[in-house]
Amino acid sequence: MSVLADVLRETDRGLRPARVAAVLGLPLDLVTASLDHAAAVGLVSQPLDGCTGCAPREVRPPSCAGCPLAG
Repeated sequence: MSVLADVLRETDRGLRPARVAAVLGLPLDLVTASLDHAAAVGLVSQPLDGCTGCAPREVRPPSCAGCPLAG
């Protein structure tokens, strides 16, 4: 797989960039650049200011069901 695919897979699990970097053994700058690129080409959306991020799918509360960022 590519670095971008790996980063997107981990963020889909609800991990934040620093944790993605640790899990994948990548520099945080590379993870951030990958996410910036994914946002620029429309692969991902960035959370709104009021959003605290998504929990992993297995533990998301029912209130996340209507959120377009919850996937």
